[in-house]
Amino acid sequence: MSHVEQRLKDTINFLVQHLPGASELAEIAECGTIVLDSRRDRDAEKILIGKNTKSYDQSDFQRALDEFKTRNLCNLEIGRLYERYLGYLKEQDNWKVAFTGILGGYGDLGRDLVCIKDNQHQIIQAKCWSKKKEIHEKHIYQLYATVTHYRLQLRESFKLKFGRKKARQIMGSQEITGHLISTTKLSEMAKKVAKHCRIHHEMIELSKAYPMVKCNISKKTGEKRYHLPFDSHYDSIIIGNVEGERYVKTVQEAEFSGFKRIGYA
Repeated sequence: MSHVEQRLKDTINFLVQHLPGASELAEIAECGTIVLDSRRDRDAEKILIGKNTKSYDQSDFQRALDEFKTRNLCNLEIGRLYERYLGYLKEQDNWKVAFTGILGGYGDLGRDLVCIKDNQHQIIQAKCWSKKKEIHEKHIYQLYATVTHYRLQLRESFKLKFGRKKARQIMGSQEITGHLISTTKLSEMAKKVAKHCRIHHEMIELSKAYPMVKCNISKKTGEKRYHLPFDSHYDSIIIGNVEGERYVKTVQEAEFSGFKRIGYA
């Protein structure tokens, strides 16, 4: 091993030991991921069931989905799956959900989900952590800051569209709140900070049993397509914009309802 190679190896080992999330990123770089990259173009089925699915085979699609649900995921992948689950719950309650954490990556400003219903805006930070851990006040401060930033961005967009006076009136009717949803509790100080900053906290367990198949209907053509959780652009597909869209648990349910797998003629 050359001197340069040894230096690079030592640097990587240092980052893995000291940088939060670096070990997971190193694992992903070596083994790949079928959760984090929403724009992937390789055949995920090859990873999941060991074969390419070039032909339209519903049984292979279902086998790949079943394997995805039981697959061991790293911490970063589990976090993304948790965001998807929370987004599903909000969409079932008629919220419009933007998966900003998944689509924006590390540029999401701490907003994993932005959920809008009428004049209500919920900025959600999701933490799928071990129950042995506690969430500390720094995460509350981060969420409080990004909620403030969102409010400023929204006000500026209204000013550009309607003018200063009208924007002020519209902003007065908007309800913008920060929500930390987690699988573990807050520390005592974090509870005090959350109360002071008016950050809502709720504990929700991750369930892999929720319906993951997105059945989408094109507004322009009426074409009915379903997306599996490892398909390209899965996280950019919004369910509920068109009547008849839904989440289902199995490929058979989607096919029975008249939907066809995206990416096939």
